[in-house]
Amino acid sequence: MSQLETTSGIPADPSLPDALLRTGALTDEEARAVAAHQAQSGLTFDQSAVALALATEEDVVIARQAMQGSLAMQLSPSASVSDELLVQSDPSSPQAEMLRLLRTQIIAQHVGAGRRAFAVCGATDGSGATFIAANLATALSQVGIKTLLVDSNLRNPRIDAIFGIDPNGPGLSTYLSLEVNRPERVVYPNVLPNLSVVPAGPPVARPQELLSGARFRSGVDILLRQHDVAIFDTPASNENSDALTVAGVLGYALVVARRNHAFVKDVQTLASQLGASRATVIGSVLNDFA
Repeated sequence: MSQLETTSGIPADPSLPDALLRTGALTDEEARAVAAHQAQSGLTFDQSAVALALATEEDVVIARQAMQGSLAMQLSPSASVSDELLVQSDPSSPQAEMLRLLRTQIIAQHVGAGRRAFAVCGATDGSGATFIAANLATALSQVGIKTLLVDSNLRNPRIDAIFGIDPNGPGLSTYLSLEVNRPERVVYPNVLPNLSVVPAGPPVARPQELLSGARFRSGVDILLRQHDVAIFDTPASNENSDALTVAGVLGYALVVARRNHAFVKDVQTLASQLGASRATVIGSVLNDFA
């Protein structure tokens, strides 16, 4: 019997050495302790976690099964995240501070009230809704909130580029088009600590029909059970009704308008349309830096 098997009871698997880490099974503090033990012992990450009694052999098996059953986990992000994530790339900037203030308001008025998801809706194209959605999701994850960011802009997605994810890899469209049977299979877990991402996926025909279907609703229900909060990026509402559809399913929306770009009437129209779609507006953002 090898030293690795004797120490942990978990045989080494070169293809899945850190399933516990990639599936988010450990806290940040536990992961650091495991990494330190791994460096000293020569064990894999998962074996070190078992050796430290921070996980069981069954936990490792479950984590490996989750990775083997997930298309997304088999395709880790191929590039570093974009500098567009100001709360990470330039955390001391005034813009990052304003985003953290928005985070505080969202936690107090939305997450704190037990609400689990909302759509970020732009009044017009170029409003910066994607910028706000990505930075807000990252900011929430930075304070330990298990956050999911979903790109439901199936027409002109950008979340994949921000997080270094292959645009042709699995995503929301893969699930909605029945290419996989469970939404968990298109979740990229822990792209950043406490932040998982569902990109839009490959282009599809009739995105409005896919987002309006029962499959989208059931997928949302499943994903919300696994995360503290989920943020859905959407396309501009003046170009199609996708944002209204997504917001109607979630029940809540954050409205984004860009300074000197959108008219007050545009925002008023969007707010009225969201109300007609049975989505409550939880706040509005006047974006002047993206």
